[in-house]
Amino acid sequence: MLKNQSNIIYSYQALEFDKYHKSPTWYVMFSIIFVLLLIYAIITQSPITFVLFVLLFIVTLLISSKDPKQIVVEITKNGINLDQKTTFRYQDIDSFGIFIREDVRFISIYLTEGLMRYARIPLGEENPEDIASILEQYILREDGKERIMDTMDHILKI
Repeated sequence: MLKNQSNIIYSYQALEFDKYHKSPTWYVMFSIIFVLLLIYAIITQSPITFVLFVLLFIVTLLISSKDPKQIVVEITKNGINLDQKTTFRYQDIDSFGIFIREDVRFISIYLTEGLMRYARIPLGEENPEDIASILEQYILREDGKERIMDTMDHILKI
């Protein structure tokens, strides 16, 4: 499918996610929590819960050890495209917020429907206010309204 280049308002490159540095303490705490969850699954005699916790542990380790790749973020008249693979249409976005901490910079978008109701858009080295001024023309901005997913990602360093 051919893409109409005149639709693009702003385009930049960024790492697909911010990779957190995890200290040995993080791995120890993560393992302790995992073992406690497994003990819980054994005590409650729930094999499905046991398998679920093992799978979550493996997936979390795989995801947290993955290195980010460079992606292209395009803000268009219709929505936000990530690396020409994922598109978030403005009509499906409830609101967005800009979050900047010492170690991470991203745009959170909150979707109106679907299984995935939250997504992060990396900012890279771009000026967040330039991007926000464009997005505000299409969707509601709600800075400072940090949702539980933003906090959990930061605390857990996943």
